[in-house]
Amino acid sequence: MRASRSYKLQLSGKGVDAFLACHCRLARLSREFIPYGLTLYVAMSMLDSSDPADIAAELESPDCAVLGGKSTRFVGATTRLAELVDRISRRLAESGQYGRPVATWRLYNAGLSLLLSLDDAELEAMYESASMIIPAKRAR
Repeated sequence: MRASRSYKLQLSGKGVDAFLACHCRLARLSREFIPYGLTLYVAMSMLDSSDPADIAAELESPDCAVLGGKSTRFVGATTRLAELVDRISRRLAESGQYGRPVATWRLYNAGLSLLLSLDDAELEAMYESASMIIPAKRAR
């Protein structure tokens, strides 16, 4: 099995700006040069820690909707991100809270939308938890 792969995001201009803002914020808080995939992993970890009803509400929120668009971007991350996304999708489907299948890129945008709302302490905690699984490369 491959250790990493590329993940496809579909973003609007606002979505690209939001992703970069989250990425810069995480890098500043950690004082590290972090991979883009770690930012996506933190966003999905936030989504994974959410109740399925909250995930469904976020998927329908206007804040999440403005992040999606026709701009395709790829980020590299460990295959653990795919496992995390699969778990979120299964939990959401099994809960019955969202009546239709959801595209993976929409889950990414919902996680990003939630990440934007975190205060610094919450964001640092999510980063610390995720970086134990996907460590940021540290300068030696």
